[in-house]
Amino acid sequence: MQVDGSNSSSSSKFPDPTERETWDSGKMQSAPDSKDGHKAAREEELLDLKDPEDYLAHLLKDGSQEGDSGADLELPSWYDEQLFRRGQSYFSKYRFVMNAGMLAGLIAVLAVPSILRVLSCTRQSSTAFTAYRRYVRTIFHTQAWYNHNIADRSSRFWTSIAAVRQAHSRSSHACARRGAGQITQKDLALTQFGFIGFITMGAHRIQLNDQDFLEATTHMWRVLGHLLGIKDEYNICGRNWAESKLRLDIVMRKVYEPALGNTSDDFYRMTEALINGLWHMNTMFSVDANIFFTKRLACVKGYEYYSFDHENGVKQDPKQKLHYYDMGWWDRFIVSYGLFLVTYLHRYALVRWYLNFRVWLVDVLTYYLPYMAILKFGFKSAYVRIFRNGGEAQDFTLGFKYD
Repeated sequence: MQVDGSNSSSSSKFPDPTERETWDSGKMQSAPDSKDGHKAAREEELLDLKDPEDYLAHLLKDGSQEGDSGADLELPSWYDEQLFRRGQSYFSKYRFVMNAGMLAGLIAVLAVPSILRVLSCTRQSSTAFTAYRRYVRTIFHTQAWYNHNIADRSSRFWTSIAAVRQAHSRSSHACARRGAGQITQKDLALTQFGFIGFITMGAHRIQLNDQDFLEATTHMWRVLGHLLGIKDEYNICGRNWAESKLRLDIVMRKVYEPALGNTSDDFYRMTEALINGLWHMNTMFSVDANIFFTKRLACVKGYEYYSFDHENGVKQDPKQKLHYYDMGWWDRFIVSYGLFLVTYLHRYALVRWYLNFRVWLVDVLTYYLPYMAILKFGFKSAYVRIFRNGGEAQDFTLGFKYD
């Protein structure tokens, strides 16, 4: 689910009929203690993926050979309107920590080689400028999913979903032609984790003991995953929070923890572009500090901060190097300040309101007056839109001088 704003159509039928054969084949050219205290099926009679080990094995093996589900843009039979709407409503209540969790997720997916190859192939995330425009579009699309009415088929919710799915189709085929591989079910599900994984699996760390939040939010993202082309058998959000928790946990432990524990130079380069781009939204962002936040959330050894970070089913190694002390004083300040806010102060409604207001204000300025981006990239290039004035999806072409 590599949210992208490039699109030209809001058709409700996916994939494009002219591309049906390629999508159906979906072939790429190249093919337990809970860390956080915490066989759906292609054909139910053949697969029982309640066991998270079975789910992960199926995702990594079979999911790497299949592309978009090819399903029409329709709500699934298991859709629960009230639960979905409650999931949407939690965005305003927990805006600050949800944004922080999604930013960590965007960084984490860069550690997955197949996803990194596609992002590198599209050339929309490798510089501060292209990353700024790409990830601001991602933010705006995500906000559309939380803020607009799913019950109204003419709303911007559906326009955004259609645009993103069409963009995935274009990017997948373009990258396949260049030998970088298609966007697979595995890639979609692992990117889905980026949007949902850290805020749910890390909720206990910030005393976010809200079971309805976990149930409603994972149901919402199960629906979004379905609409964005993920088959139920690969969807990282299961039929309820209990099933979702098992899937999220095993993906974090067996995919993201090892991947983030052994990152490449390309990962750092792309993360640097991402953070340097989004720095023009929020000047408190820092490459090393945000990487630290991400690796801590994924329980990578050496990225613990509080003593309870070791309470994850793994015995503490007294000789383990703590990477916190490798950072400069400014990065250490950002880490200490940020973790103190979310761990000890976020539980208070007044502090939560203040933090949420800050994020809301940043979003408003990014939309109406992105002054830092204007100073850096120029007036025209700084403004990002995903909708036209009439509400249609906005075409996006990389035609500015900085591209």
